[in-house]
Amino acid sequence: MSQVILFISLLLVHHTTQTHSEEKRCNEDATLKCPVFSTEDFFSLTWYKGDTPIIRRRKGQTQPSNFSRDVDFGEDLSLFLPKVKPEDSGTYKCDIRANVGQRNKEGFVHLKVNDTECVTPTEPTPTVLNLTRSNQICPVEDFPFMWTAAGYLTVAFVKVLLSLISIQTIRVVSSRHQENILRG
Repeated sequence: MSQVILFISLLLVHHTTQTHSEEKRCNEDATLKCPVFSTEDFFSLTWYKGDTPIIRRRKGQTQPSNFSRDVDFGEDLSLFLPKVKPEDSGTYKCDIRANVGQRNKEGFVHLKVNDTECVTPTEPTPTVLNLTRSNQICPVEDFPFMWTAAGYLTVAFVKVLLSLISIQTIRVVSSRHQENILRG
């Protein structure tokens, strides 16, 4: 009995997930048909490359995602990839979310783009020579210790002098204030 249940489960899994392969040449347009698409009676259909969402159709409206290249829906909600490159190779998944009471489906399409035919012409980049700068490292000279010490001592002396002047000013103001209180 358990073998019958296992067989039926495998049959259902095979029915709800199917795989298809496509092979294209470089710069050729690719139309990837969803192997499980049968009717437009569904809640949403989303195309993925790996785990990255590409484009989605929900309630009759197309919702593109932030995929790295231009894509669109083709006939029967196939995925249309214009001018494919080798980096477009990979596994694409069409994920059909069914309306209530129906079964969800997902199908896979393996796309292989031949890179042997993909020669991208490269334009020579001009070489710009910068003759105004020298690539030599400028020598760094240290300040002699005597100059550094003299600078720190000068700053310290000015701070002490300003502190003494402030203290003396506060004493003078304080003593005058006390004299005014005693007189008054």
